Amino acid sequence: MTTVFVHGVPDTAEVWSRLDREILAQLPGERTVALALPGFGCDAPSGFTYSKEDYVAWLIAALEAIPAPRDVIAHDWGSILAMRAIALRPGLVRSWVAGGAPSTPGYTWHPTARLWQTPGAGEKAMERFSGQLAIDMLARAGLDAAMAAETVSRIDARMKSAILALYRSGRDVFETWGLTREEVTRKIFAPGLVLWGARDPYAGPEFGDRLAEATGAASRVLDCGHWWQLEQPSAAAAEIIAFRRAIGA
Repeated sequence: MTTVFVHGVPDTAEVWSRLDREILAQLPGERTVALALPGFGCDAPSGFTYSKEDYVAWLIAALEAIPAPRDVIAHDWGSILAMRAIALRPGLVRSWVAGGAPSTPGYTWHPTARLWQTPGAGEKAMERFSGQLAIDMLARAGLDAAMAAETVSRIDARMKSAILALYRSGRDVFETWGLTREEVTRKIFAPGLVLWGARDPYAGPEFGDRLAEATGAASRVLDCGHWWQLEQPSAAAAEIIAFRRAIGA
């Protein structure tokens, strides 16, 4: 049994360290793997274009390399990619936990994302996305000053380029990849849990409810902003473990 973490933007695999400790404290025999998306604290494979399609193909291959059964926990862009991978390969995971980004039709990208998606303006915005300005932006989304500073310390030029390419490839991701109940019922979809921050400034909890409705998943809202794995690791772990026990995983 392996729990596989999939991070989002602008994070690295380190974003899971607090939640990982909480889960291992309660499930001491569990094996955990925190994947590092190409360009986010690591190099990318040769020829990688940083598009959403390349990331999904990479994620599917990374999951296939991990012995089954696999239980995925994903956040933000990691959630978008994981839900797409599961939609393409329903038997790839035993269970999933996702949240922090919509995966159903009808969402309009938040202002920062739209800025990053704009050639020229996105590059200028990325030049400024560092230091205290970046710390303040992440703090407004829910992180305390120390966690925001730690996250910003890992943002480098390679990650900034990857973010711009990913967001520009994903302008229409919610319409082209958005899950609907009709689509999900045609597949054997693994059981899931949607976790969402009550004060997530990028997408409100209603988008978590929509994902849960489309997939038949359970849904929980935590008292936090965008990063439930950092802001509420104990509460998130409790919900995840209760969900696992409920489905016998």
